[in-house]
Amino acid sequence: AIHDTVHEMARDEARHGKALKGLLDRYFG
Repeated sequence: AIHDTVHEMARDEARHGKALKGLLDRYFG
């Protein structure tokens, strides 16, 4: 159960991180 939670969090972090990088690339790239 805890492993599933960590996995979900990691996946969400990766998705948000990619979205954030996209914003930064658009504004500063």
